[in-house]
Amino acid sequence: MAGDPSLITDETDRLESEQRNTDPLLVKYFVMSCMAVTRKIMKSMVKIARQADYTLLFLCGENDKIVDKSGCDEIFSAWNCQRKSYVIIKGGSHGKSTVVKGAGLIAGWLEGI
Repeated sequence: MAGDPSLITDETDRLESEQRNTDPLLVKYFVMSCMAVTRKIMKSMVKIARQADYTLLFLCGENDKIVDKSGCDEIFSAWNCQRKSYVIIKGGSHGKSTVVKGAGLIAGWLEGI
């Protein structure tokens, strides 16, 4: 969330983290109970996906070094709604660069629903 940017190997993500760390609105500390609930949600995502009966646009950065793509594949496969799209963003990393690179695709998808 607000860790040491120098430890991030992806240059785009590192620069994003450096900029974010100077943002006075950044939440730098989290209560452990919040982190525990977040972990619980992440561990139950496949179960949640099996019950998800709504449209999905799932984006994944081609160069994401944080999220394991096999987990994304499993969640997407389990998603209950047939109106779903899974897009790998070429050159995208874990950070907002993936969303920025996919902005046109996202806008088009939103117009189509």
